[in-house]
Amino acid sequence: MRSVRWLLLVAIAVIAVAVFGIYRTQRARAKANERAVPPAVPLGTSANAFDWEWGESTPDGKPSIEVHAKRQTVSQDADKIQLQEVELQIFQKDGKKYDRVRCPEAEMTVSDKKLYAPGEAEITLDVPAKGDPPHPLTSIKAAGINFDSVSGHAVTDKHVSFHFDGGEGTSEGASYDPDSRTLHLDRDVVVNMRGKDPQSSPMKVEAGELTYSEKEGVIHLGPWSRLTRDDTVINAGASVVKLLDKKIDTVDAVDAKGTDKRSGRDLEYSAGNIHVKYTPDHLMEKLNAVGNARLVSHGKGSDTTMLGDTVDLFFNTQTGESELASAVAHGHGSIESKPSPDPKGATPDTKVMKSDILNLFMKPGGKDLSRVTTNTAGTLEFLPNQAARHQRLLKADQMDVAYGDKNEVQSFHAANAATETYPSEEERKKKKTGLETAYTSSKVIDASFDEKGEIKTMKQTDNFRYSEGVRKAQSDYATLDNATNVMNLENHARIADDTGTTIGDHIQLQQSTGDFDAKGHVSTTRLPDAKKTTSDMLDKDEPTQGIADRVISAQRNHLIHYMGNAVLWQSSNRIQADKIDVDRDKKSIVADGNVVSQFLDENKKDDDGKPIPQTGTPIFTIVKAPHMTYTDADRMALYTGGADFWRPMLTVKCESLRAWLNDNNSDADSRLNHAVGDGKVDIVQIGKDRKRVGTGEHAEYYTDEGKIVLTGGEPKLDDSLKGSTVADKLTYFTDDDRLLLEGAPKKQVRTHLVRKKRT
Repeated sequence: MRSVRWLLLVAIAVIAVAVFGIYRTQRARAKANERAVPPAVPLGTSANAFDWEWGESTPDGKPSIEVHAKRQTVSQDADKIQLQEVELQIFQKDGKKYDRVRCPEAEMTVSDKKLYAPGEAEITLDVPAKGDPPHPLTSIKAAGINFDSVSGHAVTDKHVSFHFDGGEGTSEGASYDPDSRTLHLDRDVVVNMRGKDPQSSPMKVEAGELTYSEKEGVIHLGPWSRLTRDDTVINAGASVVKLLDKKIDTVDAVDAKGTDKRSGRDLEYSAGNIHVKYTPDHLMEKLNAVGNARLVSHGKGSDTTMLGDTVDLFFNTQTGESELASAVAHGHGSIESKPSPDPKGATPDTKVMKSDILNLFMKPGGKDLSRVTTNTAGTLEFLPNQAARHQRLLKADQMDVAYGDKNEVQSFHAANAATETYPSEEERKKKKTGLETAYTSSKVIDASFDEKGEIKTMKQTDNFRYSEGVRKAQSDYATLDNATNVMNLENHARIADDTGTTIGDHIQLQQSTGDFDAKGHVSTTRLPDAKKTTSDMLDKDEPTQGIADRVISAQRNHLIHYMGNAVLWQSSNRIQADKIDVDRDKKSIVADGNVVSQFLDENKKDDDGKPIPQTGTPIFTIVKAPHMTYTDADRMALYTGGADFWRPMLTVKCESLRAWLNDNNSDADSRLNHAVGDGKVDIVQIGKDRKRVGTGEHAEYYTDEGKIVLTGGEPKLDDSLKGSTVADKLTYFTDDDRLLLEGAPKKQVRTHLVRKKRT
């Protein structure tokens, strides 16, 4: 029995051990499968959750907003939810894309559905609901962001950094509205935008604040803005940037000032408003400036400033850089080219061109001027920087100005043009009075300049006109050689001053003195000389006319040469010769070659000194000779080389003849007072029924008395009525029969007395 009990106890023990083993195994298995006991709910909270999700949908079932968090804690009043490892998804209306917000922790307020992320949060825009994005997405990082889970609006006043396809940037404070897809950066905005080409330089955009409308592709900058690309900078007030394919397309800015200071290039521009067009690589393609527009190009040797109500700049981008190619100014346009000062004092003129429309063209490379043209009436002014240079003004309906080295004017072409040339400062100091402004005009002007910008030649074509004080000129066209100050007038040339007029096919005029050289069908008119410098051989009170193949005025118009078929005349008084020289200082006239002088006797006067009308044939005194010299000191004309003298019914031939003229104020009828002939003198008087021929070596003729005196070489008188008489000296009168003899007559050939009939 004891052994059976013992066996039962052993069996019970074995069973107990087995049951305990089974229990332990089952308990371990159950423990392994049981859920973890949640931690105790913290004080002030009502619930905890893990892998928490919350969302809302649109009425048509599309997702509107979703919030995911690793852990969620609900406040005791159930109004605040603490989230960790948060992802907020705000869907666009079509549900295909959403804006994603990620942050380590956030607090969500249930009552107003606001979410606040105290730490750094990352916002990623336009995340595809399905698949991978086609390009890098825009992301924004900032701390202290407040989100409205209903509207998706996000705001922070902390530092913000962001990246987008083509650039990155920073700001202080920002807000984002997913509904309007508008990003606003509050302060100290800096955005770096890369170009389409990875090798292109980025565009740096800075502003006080920035508003970006993704829908419109427009960025608003203000209240100040700055765009920088390499050494190209635009500073402005408020600006509007329009994007195309997320690249800057245009910029509109107010109160803008820009600079381009790249190597070998130095530009400045400013305006009340500017509009800039860019290439996808952020190269400036076109700039339109409105309101007090100003462009300054600092080139080698000069600074060029372009002004206008509006100025359009056009750039060449083919080289991978923005090179200024051309510019157009509209409204009150002007271009000033101011040379750099020359330490030696040889600074060229400053050039100022003005017109309502100005077109400027740059040389390749965009560094130097090539041409400037006008489409409307304008002016080109040369302002001297040297005392000896003249200020010049060109006015024209159209102008085309070409530039050479150092941005100096090389040539210009102008239509319907006029010029004004003013006395130089040096001339004003030397001569206080009598300085005149010179004016010219023509339908076309072409001018060339030297390397120092000084005018070399100027050609004015079609209807040329010139005036300088009392001096005037005109022709079909004219050229000016500035170095010699000589003006050449071609075709229908004419010059005039207060002393008279000269006309010819070609006239070369020395502007500084008024001297000229006229050629081809030359005619002159010299007005009565108020200063009485005209020779007494010509009447001081009558204009003097002249013609010749060529006329030269020299020594400041005091010596005048008439050459080739020359004729000078006053009314019926004239001098004709191959060549005639008039010396105003000496008051002399010299004529050479086929000389013919002709003087008309004055009409007789009544007792009151008034001319009696002439009823008969005019009475002339005519002298012909190879050479004549007249001097005013003794009012004597010397004819040499064989002279022929004519008076009515009287001729004189001799080797030389001296003729003395009466004073212009004389009461005598004839201009000739008396004449003296020498060498083989032969005097022939022919009356109605009588002929007398006197010969000798010396003869004197006195006009008023009609007296002839013959001496030398056996003077002889042949009278058809009284025969011949020879004596040492013969004196006879043309108006009567008187004959006076001195010395014993050697031979009387024949004596014939005419007795008067008695009545």
